[in-house]
Amino acid sequence: MRAAAIEAAAELFGTAGYRGATFKDVAQKLGMTAAGLTYYFPDKDALLTAVLQERDRPALAEETALPPSPTRADIADHVMRFLTENIEHPGLAELHCVLSAEATSAEHPAHEHFRRRYRMARELLTDAFEGAEGRGDLRPPVTPRVLATLLLSVLDGVQLQWLLDPEEVDMRETVSAFIADLLGPPASA
Repeated sequence: MRAAAIEAAAELFGTAGYRGATFKDVAQKLGMTAAGLTYYFPDKDALLTAVLQERDRPALAEETALPPSPTRADIADHVMRFLTENIEHPGLAELHCVLSAEATSAEHPAHEHFRRRYRMARELLTDAFEGAEGRGDLRPPVTPRVLATLLLSVLDGVQLQWLLDPEEVDMRETVSAFIADLLGPPASA
């Protein structure tokens, strides 16, 4: 029942937002009372924490981590693997878009979660880009830190556009083109 509650909450938070969906809504979706749901989660914030942990579980798994000293191809593969996960589970992509936007408010219960998540992602990508830069593998005259922020921004923006208009926006094609240009081999001198 705990897993079902997380799934139901993820769906409701993804469509109505954290503030728009109530603890009672989640319980009703499961065919139980809010009091019954407290057996698994003491309150809505605890349920949100579980939803966010489940959403990030694949990203934190050892088998999906970037290898040490990743190549351009490793970075591209890593990004495309997560993009594929979002395409296969559009509800999770929607959840991310809705909650990350809501969490820009410092009062939102997921604010620190998303701050840490983006900091961690920027650091991971910055390290990967620094390694590529050290090997002479990066073409643009942009710092690895800025490249990391740009890539995360493109991923979030393309994902949002895909959620709004999936027939018109091909996430794989768009992100692949961006990565190919961003991480293309340096122009020969």
